[in-house]
Amino acid sequence: MKVLVTGANGNLGSQIVESLLTKLAVGEIIIGVRDLKSEKALKFKEQGLEVRVTDFEKQETLLNAFIDVDRLFIISTFGDFETLMHQHTNAVEAAKATGVKSIVYPSVTRAEGNDFYLAGMHRAREVAIIESGIPYVILRNNWYIENELGTIHGCMAGAPWVTSAGEGKIGWVYRPDLAEAAANVLVGEIYENKIYELSGENLTQQQFVDTLNEVTGKEVSLLAVDDASYEEMLKGVGVPEAYLPMLVATQKGIREGGLESKHSDLNYLLNRQATSLKQALTNLLVDAN
Repeated sequence: MKVLVTGANGNLGSQIVESLLTKLAVGEIIIGVRDLKSEKALKFKEQGLEVRVTDFEKQETLLNAFIDVDRLFIISTFGDFETLMHQHTNAVEAAKATGVKSIVYPSVTRAEGNDFYLAGMHRAREVAIIESGIPYVILRNNWYIENELGTIHGCMAGAPWVTSAGEGKIGWVYRPDLAEAAANVLVGEIYENKIYELSGENLTQQQFVDTLNEVTGKEVSLLAVDDASYEEMLKGVGVPEAYLPMLVATQKGIREGGLESKHSDLNYLLNRQATSLKQALTNLLVDAN
C-alpha cells in the first residue's frame, strides 16, 4: 500500500507523517510538498522517504505525484473561494485520473450546516470529493489548541485574554491527536465514505483561561469586549489590516456556536481517550520548556 500526504511541510501534515512512520514501512509513505528544497523536505529525504512535488496550482505536478498512490491525504489550502476551489478541484481530478483508491480530507466542525465563516469553503470541498466517486473519509477538525499559542505568549508577558466570543464554546483539540487519528484512517481497513467530527470538550473562553492559569500558575484575566473594540485592540498591537476581518469573524462565529461540537468521534479513531486541554497545555507550555 502507498500513502501520500500532501502539505507535509505544514504542522498537521508533518505530524501525520510522524504518526504514519510508526505504522507503515518507509517505502509505503510518500511525501507531497511544493518545494523539494525546503528544510522539511530535505529532512524527509534523509529519513529515506520518497518526496514528490504537489503544487495545487500546477495540476501536472499532481498527476505525476499521485501515480501508484492508494490512499491520499489532501490538505486544505488557503485563499479566496475561487482560488482554493481551483486548487482543490485540481487535486480531486488528478486523484481520479490516476486511480487513487481513497481520499482523506480535513474539514471543519459541522461543515454541512454551519454558519461559521470557514464552513462554506470546506463544505464545497467536501462535496467535490464526494461527487468524484472516489471512496473518502472527511475529518471535521475543531479548533487547534495550538492556534491560541500566540495569544497565550502575550498573556504570559502580562496581557489579558481579550475576546469578543462571549459564552460561545469551542471543542478545542490537540493537533497531534488529529494527526494520529488521520494516520489511523489512512492505514485502516474499516473506513470508507465516512464523515467524522473530531473535537474536544466544549469550553468557553473563561474555562480555557482558567485551565491555562491552572497549568502555568499565572493569573491571566479575561477581558470581554464587543467586535468593534476587539478589532481596534488588534490594530493597536499591530495586527495587519488584511487579517482583521478573519479574526473578528472567528470571534463572532465562536460566539454564535460555530465551533461547539454536538458529538466527537475522536476517541473512536484514536482507540483511546483524546488528550485533555490541561494535558495539551502542559505539553506545549511546561514540558516543552
